Amino acid sequence: MNPAILPFRPRQGQDSLGRAFPPNPQDSRSQVDCKFYQSGSCRNGHNCRFRHQGGSDPVVSSIARPPTDYVQPAEKKIARAISGALAYFEDGAAVTEVLFTTDLSAVQLTGLPHESTPASVQGLLQSRKIDTSTVSNIRVARGETSSSARVEAKVPGFADLVVAKFGRQITSRQGSGVTAAPIPVDTFPSSNSSALRVDCKKVHCSWHKPSKTVWLNFGDEKVAERVSEKFKKGEYRILDQVVHPNNPTRGAGHWNRQAWTVCLTGVPSDATETHVSNAVRSPRDKPRGIELGKPTYTTDAETCATRIQSLFTAVGPLEWWEFTPDTTGKRMKASARFSREEDAKEAVELHNNSPLPFHGTAKLTVQLVYCARFKVSSLIYDAVEHQIKGNISKWKTQHLHFTAYEQSLPPKWYRTVKLEGEDSKTVAEAKKTISTIFAGIVAREGQSNLWHPSLRSNGETSGKLAQLQRETGVVIFRNKAKSQLRLFGPPKKCEQVRARISEILKDQSSTDFAIELDKEKFQWVSRGGYGALTAKLGPESVRLDIVSTPKRIMVTGTASQYHVALSIIEGEIIHSAKPDPNGQDCSVCWTEADNPIQTRCGHTYCLDCFDSMCLSAPTQASAVEIRCVGDSDKCNTVLNIPQLQEHLSSTAFEELLEQSFASYARLHPGLLRYCPSPDCDYVYRADGPAKLQTCSNCLVPVCTGCHAQHEGSVSCAEHEENSSGRREANEKLKRELGIRDCPKCKTPLEKTEGCNHMTCRCGAHICWVCLETFGLSGDCYKHMNQHHGGIGLDIEQDLQGFE
Repeated sequence: MNPAILPFRPRQGQDSLGRAFPPNPQDSRSQVDCKFYQSGSCRNGHNCRFRHQGGSDPVVSSIARPPTDYVQPAEKKIARAISGALAYFEDGAAVTEVLFTTDLSAVQLTGLPHESTPASVQGLLQSRKIDTSTVSNIRVARGETSSSARVEAKVPGFADLVVAKFGRQITSRQGSGVTAAPIPVDTFPSSNSSALRVDCKKVHCSWHKPSKTVWLNFGDEKVAERVSEKFKKGEYRILDQVVHPNNPTRGAGHWNRQAWTVCLTGVPSDATETHVSNAVRSPRDKPRGIELGKPTYTTDAETCATRIQSLFTAVGPLEWWEFTPDTTGKRMKASARFSREEDAKEAVELHNNSPLPFHGTAKLTVQLVYCARFKVSSLIYDAVEHQIKGNISKWKTQHLHFTAYEQSLPPKWYRTVKLEGEDSKTVAEAKKTISTIFAGIVAREGQSNLWHPSLRSNGETSGKLAQLQRETGVVIFRNKAKSQLRLFGPPKKCEQVRARISEILKDQSSTDFAIELDKEKFQWVSRGGYGALTAKLGPESVRLDIVSTPKRIMVTGTASQYHVALSIIEGEIIHSAKPDPNGQDCSVCWTEADNPIQTRCGHTYCLDCFDSMCLSAPTQASAVEIRCVGDSDKCNTVLNIPQLQEHLSSTAFEELLEQSFASYARLHPGLLRYCPSPDCDYVYRADGPAKLQTCSNCLVPVCTGCHAQHEGSVSCAEHEENSSGRREANEKLKRELGIRDCPKCKTPLEKTEGCNHMTCRCGAHICWVCLETFGLSGDCYKHMNQHHGGIGLDIEQDLQGFE
């Protein structure tokens, strides 16, 4: 059953949103100001019986979890660890900040007052005239008598400054005995879009319910043994709970009418003598005497839960807290989700197997929960659901919980899949299995992808694939950005579909032609010209590339079809057409939207076209900033992070972030550089003073001045001189292989097919004949036509003279 449709019923003491009611005005304590709240250290939050006024409650979460806990809170700014750096992304998936561990600093403060909070620690730093504007995180850990705090800042020398300020001259009013010591900054965990992300912000906790001991007295040994055995087998239960009897023991006195005693432990604390007597149902088994012991503790369940919750909120803010009293089990159970993974891990370290605050001998159990979430197309999920279900029985034996949810609101194009477990290894293995299934199979013919340019638009060829998908149940996904077909379904069926796709594409023989559009031509296209082209050549032969710069009309077909399209655009053929007045056409392909989605600015896209538009942005010469292209590219509204997360699968969203970062690094070679080691994709900061640093991934020393690998005792000039022989041999080999360096950034390039226009990852447009560079592709094409007699498709160029 989908939990999204379950009604949410607040518990006693909560409003309709799961929040605790304010203190009862009839309670005299509600008229007294809370002194801990005034100092920013109240741990009871909304459950506090005293008045909270004139301050801000440091406790973030006394909010119960809504039933749809798989919905992630919308984030306007997110961070990802990519290539050894921590990158921050904001609206449009644009990179706004890149940090390295060397940019950060951390310090540990010890000897703080027991009730310290992040706010009080920040105030303590400010009282010592320390600038806290760069502080990114403060984590407080409470001990038995004092607290400690870990403070992180985005300034390399912050820890040294704090240590210098916190000598032995601190006043007693601010906490005598407070000391500071620098500590290492945690490395950034790597992220991978293909593996998807796992978080461990959630914890499960449990503790024993209060119980008591009960003694049953019998005059006959056989009756006592029979009753003890029935309690052991669970035939007799007290308040529907199994209790633990011992073997009967005999008391003193030969004529003692209550000589035999059965001791019961684990009896519910609220059990009365009547409850115990009623549990022994047979009249022949009734005891002659019942003696009740005292409960292990008397605190009510809600108060216990609040005390446990306060332990967690003292570690860090919570996104939600859930406590549901269990009337059948012997343990109270609760769940919490922290805002930060570090806080969840610290809560487990501090409180697992620790004494309960309301019971001196019993222990609290706290376990970390690893959670992997996937957002996939509903079509893909339906195609691979049988493969997923084949693993569920195994996951259950490993104590893993798998759930698949539909979107709560239409259109329901995606499913959210959640996998949870308390063992990191089993979660990682199951996540890998799911990732492999959701990745599908790339359709290949030998070493080449099965693809045809006509698949970029909705026409006859794509229609054949759609029919094949309906016949076989195998989903065929067109990745237009990568010119790739992915198949989703049982492996045997996928292989059969691959063979049929190969036959379909063998009959296709056409070429892609590009017609660049200036402002005047694009206006003609947007006012009905595109309809004229599709009416004349067919929808499969014409495609509008609105993402590229400049915008282009792509004609897939023969040279004569290309000249017809060119003639229509140039006005040699008069053709009239009007745009669709209903406004439901896709803003990218300008045809009726397939699986339509709508942005918040009101423009419609095909689901696939939106995906392709986003993933094509990092390939452009400008910085990534995803904008709406609706209203003939006049909208230009930047699409924020929540919208991108809403309309993209989790794999596509993570891939967009990684490509956005790669584009940022490519366009800012003066700020970031990739490690020169083969197969190493880590970056390093290139804008600081030249120094030799060791790559944290491949452990190779790299000079940030000349960006080469050499020993620290060798200067950049000496290294270049010493390596000149190798460079000469390398250059000779590159000439033999036809490899050339980009004139702008020196990246090696190889031309395998197509025209003589090359685009480097640094954004330079290069004429392959003479290696002249341009800022725009149009200037490069104009240069090739004027100076080389064409773009290199129709004539064979003699490149020897330009070496």
